Formats: sequence, C-alpha cells, structure tokens
Amino acid sequence: MEHESDDKKGYDIKVNTQATEKNRLENDLNARKKLKNLKELEKAVDLMQKPEIDSDQFFKLIDSSIQGLKEYRLIVSAIDLGVLEALKTPLSAGALAEKLGCDSVLMPHFCEALYSLGLLDRFEEGALEEKGNTHRHGKEKNDEKDEHTPENGYENRPEGRVQNNGSTDLSAVYLVSELSATYLLESSPFSQRHYLAERLRTVDLWNRLPEIMKTGPIIFEKGTFFGEVIQSMAENARCGMLQETVKVVAENINLENVKKLLDLGGGHGLYAIAFARLNKNLQAFVYDLPPVTEKAKEFIERYEALNVDVILGDFFKDEIGDGYDLIFSSFNPGGKVPSLIPKISKALNTGGIFVTRQMPDEKMKSNPLLNLEWNLWTFEGVKKGGSSYSFENSVPFIEYIDMLGNYGFEVFCELDMKDGSRIVFARKIG
Repeated sequence: MEHESDDKKGYDIKVNTQATEKNRLENDLNARKKLKNLKELEKAVDLMQKPEIDSDQFFKLIDSSIQGLKEYRLIVSAIDLGVLEALKTPLSAGALAEKLGCDSVLMPHFCEALYSLGLLDRFEEGALEEKGNTHRHGKEKNDEKDEHTPENGYENRPEGRVQNNGSTDLSAVYLVSELSATYLLESSPFSQRHYLAERLRTVDLWNRLPEIMKTGPIIFEKGTFFGEVIQSMAENARCGMLQETVKVVAENINLENVKKLLDLGGGHGLYAIAFARLNKNLQAFVYDLPPVTEKAKEFIERYEALNVDVILGDFFKDEIGDGYDLIFSSFNPGGKVPSLIPKISKALNTGGIFVTRQMPDEKMKSNPLLNLEWNLWTFEGVKKGGSSYSFENSVPFIEYIDMLGNYGFEVFCELDMKDGSRIVFARKIG
C-alpha cells in the first residue's frame, strides 16, 4: 500500500509540474502576444503621427527650386536646338521636329512648355492665312499652380494642346513670340544671348558649390574676365538701364557745359557714346582694362561715335587723366573704395561733377544667396567684402557718399532708380 501511495504522489507531482510548465508557456505566449500587439499599436500610432513642422514650407521650397531649373533648362535647350530661330516662320510641332531632327513625340510637349512661358505664340491651323497673319489666340498665364505639381498649370489652360491623358493635338502651329523675338533672337538689337551665356557660367559655379566650399573661391584673371562679360553688360544696359540713366543725368546736369567727360570703368562705353550724342562738342573717354576697351572700340565704331575714345589702364594703380568736367561711374568695381576719391577729385576741374551709381548695401545684405554667389569667385590678389559688389577695402555706399565732402565735393542730388540702385551727383567746389 505504501508503494502505491508513493507512486500516486509521484504521478501527481509530475502532472502538477507539467501543468505548471504548460501554464508558464501559455503565460509566456500571452505575454509575447501582448508585446506584439503593443508594438503593432505603437506602429499604428507612429503611422498616424504628423511632423511637428508643417510640410508645406518644405515642399514649396523644393518644388519652386526645381521648377526654376526646369524653366531655365527649357530656355537654354530651345536656343541650343535652334527652336526659336526656326520659328521665326510658323511651323507645326511635327514640321519643327523634322526640320531640327528632334523627337516628334516630345516636340509638341516642348513647344507647349515654351508657350506656357510666353516664349512662343500658338495659332489654330490655317488661322494665319484666314486672318491675314494677324489673328492670335490670347493666353492666360496660370499664376496659381499646385505647389506639388507645377506642371498642372498646363492642363488647366482651356486652349492647351497637351491633354490630361498625355495625348497631343497636333493641329497647332507655333511662332516665336514678341518676348522671344525681342530678347532671344540673335538678330534683335536687344538680344540677350550673351547675357544667357554669362548666366551659364554662374550656373557652373553653383554646380561646383561643394568643391568651392572646400577649396575656396574660383580665381579669374581680371582682364580676361571683364573682356568676356562686357558684351553681356552691354546687352543688359540696352534694355532700359542705359536710357533711364542718361535721361536722369541730362535732367540734373547741363551737358552743354561739359566739354570733357570720363566714363570711369566704362566697359562697353555705351554711356559715353550716349552722352556724346547729346553734345557733339563733348569729348568723351572710356577708361578700362585693355581687353575691355577692345569691345568698347567695337561699339564706338558701330555707333560712329567720332567724339569718343578709349584710355587703357587699371584705375586702382594708374592715373586716370585730368581736366574733366564730368566723371561718370556706373556699377564700377571701385565705386565704394574711398582710396579712389582723391584720384577722382584731382582729375576733375573745379566746378566739375562726379556722378556715381551703385547698389545701396542695405539692399544687398537682404539677399544671402546673391552674397554667397558674389564670394564664389574672385580676382588674383583681390579680397572681396561680405556683401555683393563690395571689396575688402570698400565701405557702405552711404559712408562713401559722406566721405566725398572730405575731398572737396558737395553732394547736390541723390536719386533712387527703378532697379533699386542709387545715383549720386557731387560737384567739386575746391
């Protein structure tokens, strides 16, 4: 009986042990399930949680940046492919593609994109003949594009040829618009082709930004640099800056009393040529570096400015002459350098007038991107200032103007121009 009792006890212990182990395993499994459910709950919470910083600002920044890149590449490609020159006469997208050897499927989209920017005009097929070459469809620029899909602006235009499903109506013909004809055709007197080429050099600097950030600014040779960009500067001036400036100067100075004029750092020489046209008895001189004055000579010859000549030199190092009744300076690199003021004063006759035009520093400091761009490159041996169009030995333009009084000048007029620049008139009184 005792053996039977012991066996039963052993059996009960074994059963209890197994039950305990089973319970433990079940509890462990339940705990794991709970943990898994908790993690899944946490994941669900993470999925539904929004960033504390609203995403609109980020996407608008990225999308607007990319949109600008798209439009820039579109314009440059249109010039490189010869699209605008080819469309001096109206062509369909298909005929244009065949003429230029381009893809016939892409060309309608390419033309529509240019049309959306106002660089092409678009006609119904046959409209030129039916309307005596005068009827054009009006177009409305879609200013309010979806910030995440800028291209949607094309779809929203009721006259759009590129449909929502991607299909294209090939019945349209295209012609270069007045905007493109004025500024992008090579034959236009206001063509900005050299300006665009200069912008390409700036784009290259930005493409090399990581490299420049590590190795420092790109160094250019001064004469070569200005010799290359001077055509771009001339093109810019012809688009309104030249005309406005000459008008303002003529309104505040009696040019009939000016017999000898110096365009200091005059580059292309268009200002000197314009002033000389207003007074045939005026002898004007364009002072700049040798590679630059070669371009000035071309403009002097083109406009038959017999009373305009050039003086070669570096005004930071060399003398600039004397006996001048008027010294004019527009966006001169030394236009905020006080050490040049005595040289300018010495070169003027008593009663002579110094006219200088610069961008006020307070406006430049508000553009960090432009300030960065200005400092991505420099000249050999030259250190630039922190803000655009300034050098290490420059002072703020307002301080520069105040310092003129120390060298016998009296400021009698200050005017703000349409582009935000400021033109200052000072007379040498002693």
